[in-house]
Amino acid sequence: MRTYDPDNAILDALRGSGIELNVAITNQYIECLANDANSANDWVRNHVINYPDVNLKYISVGNKVSPADSATSRFTRFVLPAMRNVYKAICRAGRAGQVKVTTTVSMSTLGNSFPPSDGAFHDDVAPYLRPILSFIVSTGAPFMANVYPYFSYIYNKDQIDIGYALLEQGHGIHVNGEYYDNLFCAMVDAVYAAVERLVERSLKTTGGMYNHTSEKKAGRKGRPRGPKIVVTETGHPSGSGDSANMYNAKTYNDNLIDIVDDGTPRHPEPIETYIFALFNENEKPGAETERNFGLFYPNGQPKYDLNFN
Repeated sequence: MRTYDPDNAILDALRGSGIELNVAITNQYIECLANDANSANDWVRNHVINYPDVNLKYISVGNKVSPADSATSRFTRFVLPAMRNVYKAICRAGRAGQVKVTTTVSMSTLGNSFPPSDGAFHDDVAPYLRPILSFIVSTGAPFMANVYPYFSYIYNKDQIDIGYALLEQGHGIHVNGEYYDNLFCAMVDAVYAAVERLVERSLKTTGGMYNHTSEKKAGRKGRPRGPKIVVTETGHPSGSGDSANMYNAKTYNDNLIDIVDDGTPRHPEPIETYIFALFNENEKPGAETERNFGLFYPNGQPKYDLNFN
């Protein structure tokens, strides 16, 4: 389960449940945590130490912060210092082995995503992410990304088949010796390639060392694996937009559940994935489509049956 702001009512409800929790720290609070270690200590005490019976797995410092995004660029210089302060507080609490500190990006940070093996971050994003990735690698945390085949399809309908975007069988493509039967896996591998490329360049610059895994798991021979990718958001709208309807939403999420255990062509291991969202956000500003990603209506009524087994 992922929550975008630590809510005490949610934390209380999760006590003793065993449900793994991914908590985000809002962009607006990052500067405070970056500039004041005591604030980071207080945050960890209030949301981690005081909830020993909540299975907190990840703390994501910020959401979709990017120097290429005018709405979030002002937060970029605070993300890594905030991550470090929160991590130090987690270490002092004796929870570094259980709770990993990371951050989340969107696919818009990639300057190239096709073919997947050539995935790379934008030139103006790479300098921001390079030290963050070094920190993530050093602490054993994953790197997090929001992956939406729906939006890739909408903006590239002349190039992408709807069945490929809905993860349906029989719409796959061959790319550089790999077979991708769905767009989700292609996008995840593009993120992996971008991350691995940046990690590799960092090691060449610093002369650092990194343990390689097997060639099968590392993907391209001789390339460092880098951190695991966790997909923190993916889903499909059920209304109020191009190709947004109940059938497509259910089809996408059903197929997603079926494929994530198999991994991708370059990384054939389960993909830890969070479906967005649990509820429709009927008061969310912006496009009407954005309010229709939920599995449930705001009143708690399910939109359609979804089997997670």
